[in-house]
Amino acid sequence: MDFNQQIEEAKQKLLSLGFTQEKFNELMDLAAEEMIDEALAELQERDLPILETLERDLIEEPKTMEEANQNLQKIFTAAYGEQAEQMKQKMLLEYLNHVVTETTTTKDLLTRYQAGDPTAVAAIESNKNNPEVQEFVQYMEENQGKEDQGSVDQDTTIQQATFPSPEVTTE
Repeated sequence: MDFNQQIEEAKQKLLSLGFTQEKFNELMDLAAEEMIDEALAELQERDLPILETLERDLIEEPKTMEEANQNLQKIFTAAYGEQAEQMKQKMLLEYLNHVVTETTTTKDLLTRYQAGDPTAVAAIESNKNNPEVQEFVQYMEENQGKEDQGSVDQDTTIQQATFPSPEVTTE
């Protein structure tokens, strides 16, 4: 199974867990930021002079998606060379799979909490003052059941401009 198919499957899992297309697109933006940070950190550890050259070559504040993609391509090419496209796909898949796991675990905890499971109640009660937990619980309560009503946008287009497919070569 190739990365694109696995990424599409991860996307479909997220949509089935209640993500809207808009939230998925926001997630893709967050994934890109995290991937860039990881690539830059690797470059910093491995080759500081290349990182310094790269910093001079990047568009400082990209105003268009094309400029942002150019920066992304330059960073990944500098960090991973010929494996740049494959590493982008691999990192994206890992990120999405992590979000699927975390979302599934959190939804399960919320379901058990709503059913009165003492362990789940204790876990959530101990985090009641955490703003992230409050935001998630509010979001889940607002969107509970919307999946069954068909409100989840099932658009299957992955932002390929940001994450192009790796080239397949046959030798």
